[in-house]
Amino acid sequence: MKLFIDNRTPFFNPYYFQTMCVLYFPGEKFPPKDDASTNAAYFLLEKVGSDNTSFYKAKVRLESGGRFGEAEFTTDGYVPVIEADDEFFAALAVGKAFLKAGKQLFGFSLPWGYLTGLRPVKRAKYYLEKGYGADAVRRLFTDDYSVSPQKAELSVNTALREIDMLTGIDSNACGLYISIPFCPTRCEYCSFVSYANKKLFSLIPEYIVKLKSDIIKTAALIKELGFKLTAIYIGGGTPSMLENSRLSDLLGCVYSSFDFSDLREYSFEAGRPDTVTAEKLNLIKSYGVTRISINPQSTSERVLKRIGRMHTVGQFFEAAEIAKKAGFACVNADLIAGLPGDSEEGFAKSLDDVMALDFENITVHTLSIKNAAELRFDPETLYDPAGETAKKCVAYAYDKLTAGGYYPYYLYRQKNTVGNAENTGYAKAGYENLYNVLMMEECSTVFACGAGAITKIVSPDKERIERIAFPKYPFEYLYPSEKQTLSGIGEDTIRRFFQEEGLKSL
Repeated sequence: MKLFIDNRTPFFNPYYFQTMCVLYFPGEKFPPKDDASTNAAYFLLEKVGSDNTSFYKAKVRLESGGRFGEAEFTTDGYVPVIEADDEFFAALAVGKAFLKAGKQLFGFSLPWGYLTGLRPVKRAKYYLEKGYGADAVRRLFTDDYSVSPQKAELSVNTALREIDMLTGIDSNACGLYISIPFCPTRCEYCSFVSYANKKLFSLIPEYIVKLKSDIIKTAALIKELGFKLTAIYIGGGTPSMLENSRLSDLLGCVYSSFDFSDLREYSFEAGRPDTVTAEKLNLIKSYGVTRISINPQSTSERVLKRIGRMHTVGQFFEAAEIAKKAGFACVNADLIAGLPGDSEEGFAKSLDDVMALDFENITVHTLSIKNAAELRFDPETLYDPAGETAKKCVAYAYDKLTAGGYYPYYLYRQKNTVGNAENTGYAKAGYENLYNVLMMEECSTVFACGAGAITKIVSPDKERIERIAFPKYPFEYLYPSEKQTLSGIGEDTIRRFFQEEGLKSL
């Protein structure tokens, strides 16, 4: 995409305008791969007037395939819902102009207005904690950020739930993520670092040995620094594809290495129904796991085949029954809106099917087209910014789940999501997943072990954050470069971080 910026203010680097563009032009590159791109965007942002009477003025022109939309917006006389600084007004001017030009060109509005970034709830939470009421924050989203009323309500309700969940969480509370980046097969929409190549399954025994070593080191570091382990999440990939003996080996290492006295939840992502057996789930539960995920993504056989998900609808219902009989405190299911071949009616049936199982936790994702996903080559699904089906599906999910006693408790967005929609976790009261919130919010340290895992360390005052990434792929994790070998699990970096922040403050 060709991007032209005339920014006569001290605000925003080119990346801000790029992220704005991909809201209406998902998948675009800057600069374009070839000079023949038919998409272009022109931005003018300037401050007008004297110091006492100044305002911001923006002009935006968007072009696509010989058509264009053009609009301008000034903040002269505009009264925002909250007290605002110059940067707020500058963003408002360019955002409002961009949305007007986009609707003129494409004929539809964006449900999240001109908000960019992964975590709109963070913004709602910020203003709620500053003392603004829920109604004022909703109006901030709808009036100032041009967010749809339903998304504004979703953001505020999710933020309120997060605030409630985090109340009483000590500054020395931490989470733990353990990565099992292997799957029996790879779904076409998948973009995670997961391996479904049988030749690479031979790495699993060695991977578990290395992972156990890192788990033991991490447990010692948590104890040394005075953290209290609050939430564990074993994800992937598909951890439940491991043989029972290796699962027992891994879970036994976790159980013997950590102090569980402050643990509020222990989650295990079974994920694929075709990997679930009663023996396996009983084994998992025997090591203290309290939460399990059984993920159908859809209850349509046709859709499952279309996305290359190698299990049947019947296997999902069988796995769900096994999980409920095993007696876990919470069972979760994931669904995806906007899958190729699906429809509003099909998604509604999938949601109704899952709700009928009386699971305590349901997560609704929206299809996101990633560079690592096979679906990126599919012209039927490639970068549809309108995405009316996906938008209607997630809107239906919000109405249906909240009416059914489920409440949103965490939310995030991704680039190149069909319909510019979002991913939302819903739960019955008391069954929210604390780990998801700890990962999404910048409030607590989360340690990580395994390929592709990222440790996030947060200072006690929450003003400083650093991330330490393990090698992305299992082979690199097992056979790291010299630099990676020296870093290990990042013990030295983590110790130095908290020494600088003051260990006693933990």
